[in-house]
Amino acid sequence: MGVVENGESVRLCKVKRPGGVFWFDLQQVLQDRDGTWLRGPVGSPWGAPHDSGTLSVPIMVLLAPGRPWVAWWVGDPDDRRLEIDVCLPPELTEAGWRFVDLELDPVLHTHDLRVEIEDWEEYEQACRDGWMSADDAKLARFTAEDRTEALRRRDEPWQERGWQMLRSIVV
Repeated sequence: MGVVENGESVRLCKVKRPGGVFWFDLQQVLQDRDGTWLRGPVGSPWGAPHDSGTLSVPIMVLLAPGRPWVAWWVGDPDDRRLEIDVCLPPELTEAGWRFVDLELDPVLHTHDLRVEIEDWEEYEQACRDGWMSADDAKLARFTAEDRTEALRRRDEPWQERGWQMLRSIVV
């Protein structure tokens, strides 16, 4: 297991079954009671099995070992949002972090405060095609519903802290 210092570059790997590994080169900015905070300023590199590029909008990411979700604050001026990747609990690696995506994504759109769960079709296909075990599928549904309610309540301090931290990298 790797040790990452604040400010150090880390690679966040998101494993999509069977699609492969998507990665983001980010910077660790803080580790606190809520987890590890990673930032991705505009221009940060990313890669996918069939594409690569740089971030066109800033992001802030919060994750923690043992917790089956990863939060992403996305500073898209056309759709500023807080997305939650439901996943198997993230693991610290030599290069940074890795998690296996479980498809369902609760999302809060800040322009109209709409909260929805995205990617039901991908979730159903993963279950149908055997890319996700029954236990993983149950974890995905439970976590997606729990995080959707958390986004609606907007009462967890880390939710606003993510926006504050995102604003600090935009300035």
